[in-house]
Amino acid sequence: MCTSLTLTTVDGTHLLARTMDFPNVDPWQPTVLETGTNWRPILGEQQRTQYRIVGSARHLNGHYLFGDGLNSAGLSCAELYFPNRVHYYDAPQNGMTNLTPQDFILWVLSHHSTIAEVAADLPNIALIGQVWYAENKVYPFHWLLADATGATAVLEPTAHALKLSADPVRVLTNTPELADHIRRVNQFLDTDEAHLASAASHWLAAKKPLPEGPIPTNRFIRTTINLWGQSQPATAAAGVTQAQSILQQVVIPRQSGKQPTNHNFTHYISIIDMSHLRYLQMPTNDDPKSTISL
Repeated sequence: MCTSLTLTTVDGTHLLARTMDFPNVDPWQPTVLETGTNWRPILGEQQRTQYRIVGSARHLNGHYLFGDGLNSAGLSCAELYFPNRVHYYDAPQNGMTNLTPQDFILWVLSHHSTIAEVAADLPNIALIGQVWYAENKVYPFHWLLADATGATAVLEPTAHALKLSADPVRVLTNTPELADHIRRVNQFLDTDEAHLASAASHWLAAKKPLPEGPIPTNRFIRTTINLWGQSQPATAAAGVTQAQSILQQVVIPRQSGKQPTNHNFTHYISIIDMSHLRYLQMPTNDDPKSTISL
């Protein structure tokens, strides 16, 4: 039940920010992998990081499951839940690099410096619907990517052939597909893409109510209006503050006591600065925030 966005400040800083909403209670630990670190997808041969990587990861049976991250070339990637839409292969494919969904972020950040490089390499990738090392299910993911040039893209694996799509509103939540989300925003504001910023600004200025609750379509509309309806922040620090403020509005509280089965709650907000190579993780519990520079 995650929410994510990208933004660019007046001084040219490019940020990716997200909430990590997930039912598990395993900690998402700020994690750094040095250049040359070996890792092995559950399918295929061992791989090695070509860049230094920082992100939030679960450490499971000696393996890293990254929920989001940044590499030293300024490329970032975040996974979000995408149920009832994914189309994975059932078995490994000959002549392809076979990855389970949990392996995808490490593959992206290990071998690429820009979104353009990822796009060129995707025809060689097969996503396989097979359980990972320490997980008992196949996760339906889609991914938001951003790089130091300011480019933003989304990968939605609705077909075997993988292809990046542009994200003109710079927001991503969960199911449905991005195009459906954008259609709903335009319908809600009675506008189109060319006039989105003006419509969102007028909505906020009039103090009209925003959609509430954890439903992905409501979170998408709320986040898009808050992102496009405010003035562009001037500096990296102002951008971090604005991104945090927008995402705080869609945080899902953790319930007190034992968590009900499959109850999604927000573990942390992360804000990734691709321009200055900084990763900020802000847990929603009492753990201290972490700022790691590459």
